[in-house]
Amino acid sequence: MAKKIKEQLDYGNRPERMDPNLERKLASPENLYAQNPAMRKGTEDVQRLISNRFQKVAEKLSEVTGIENLSSQQTQGMVYQEMMRKLPSIMRIEAQHREELEQLAIQASLEETEVPEDWFKIEALLNRQPINTGDFRMKPEKDKEEEEEDESPEIPSFDVEDLTDEEILELEKHKRNIINAIVQGAAKRGHYVFQKPDIKARLDEINPSLYRDYLGIMAINDFLYFTMEQMIEMMSQTGQGVAGKVKLQDNDDDEEEGGEDEDKPDTKIVAEGMIFPILCHEIIKGIEEGKGRYGLPKDMELRKKVQGQVDILSNEPMQLRIGPEIVEKIRYALPDELVDDSNQGLIPWFHILLYQIPAKEFLKIIGNAISEDESKIKMATSKFKEIMKEAMKMKSDFDNFREDGESDDSNLYPSSGFSSYDDDDEDVDYAPEEEDDDEDYLADMDDYLDSLGINRPDNLDDLLGGLGISRPK
Repeated sequence: MAKKIKEQLDYGNRPERMDPNLERKLASPENLYAQNPAMRKGTEDVQRLISNRFQKVAEKLSEVTGIENLSSQQTQGMVYQEMMRKLPSIMRIEAQHREELEQLAIQASLEETEVPEDWFKIEALLNRQPINTGDFRMKPEKDKEEEEEDESPEIPSFDVEDLTDEEILELEKHKRNIINAIVQGAAKRGHYVFQKPDIKARLDEINPSLYRDYLGIMAINDFLYFTMEQMIEMMSQTGQGVAGKVKLQDNDDDEEEGGEDEDKPDTKIVAEGMIFPILCHEIIKGIEEGKGRYGLPKDMELRKKVQGQVDILSNEPMQLRIGPEIVEKIRYALPDELVDDSNQGLIPWFHILLYQIPAKEFLKIIGNAISEDESKIKMATSKFKEIMKEAMKMKSDFDNFREDGESDDSNLYPSSGFSSYDDDDEDVDYAPEEEDDDEDYLADMDDYLDSLGINRPDNLDDLLGGLGISRPK
């Protein structure tokens, strides 16, 4: 077994090695992603992606510390202790500029995600209170006994194949695991958003030591996720040592003071972080999770099962390890136009449409994107181009409706899921309006949406309503 692991884990020219316990996990067919349909080669794909990520993490830490060889435990321990010594100084400096840094974290996160500032209400809390892990879901929720007593509710089969309820659940869980990895991979950039020139300049004005210290702490933090498996496993199973947290909640908190206000985002992101880079990570994670809700099943019971079994703290370490590499592979497969400056702000719409694609097709697209086969990557790029074109139409409609509304603050916020995913509301009622001008646009859309496996609603209002967007009155 050891020889097989060594053959499939690619360490490149780096002398460092992952924790042997993690190596064994990655070689096991029981690891979180080994049986995911997006991983066509099973454990081989998982090992390839994670070992590629580890090489970059080790290289980053080597650059930051100036230490060429970080393979000895003594060296790693020395670097870790140095990181811990910096924390009190960082936190003292940040405490004197807390509100400024909280606002900077929000600004940096919105710029990084290209999400308009009024899509979410964001509350950023920089080391204001101990992280409460009491509401974390530590283990998967089990419902097998209930299923044996009461037969599973009938779930409509996909047209392409007659799947059993259990097969549908498994596909949705696999899809959710990939989306969670993308969320974590995107949020990982938050740990280093302080490197952007404008953010660094602001930090230097506060204290020039912050940039250097952030860099060291984040680099060793990444490295520890691969080299101290026992510690990471303990943290993920108990919540001990957690330095950040984000929660998405219904944005109804302030109605008592300000009265009824329909023209506001429906979702409030409450992000907590021990230091600035972690706070940025948690805000971005909240934004990405908001978009990720579009990938949840519409059936309420199925959705609860998927989230109860997949959205657990113990899955996060593996998602943090593999997610950045999945995000990078997807980015490589994206059409160049999508990331062009002229299409600033298009990515959120692209993600919304991508996540809505049914599980089987979604996993096939992602599998192509992360493949080593250039022909498969080209297939993913072709599909991404189709999605991008539709995203451009939707963003254009959104922008036009906002301009034509009675005021700039018309209720056009894309819902991140509280109205459409609330446990008590299986569906959202949007009042349709007849618009003759929309007919050609919607007719042209039919074939395209069908090819993606997305069912188009009967009119434009319902299409926008599916995204949580209301037409201006």
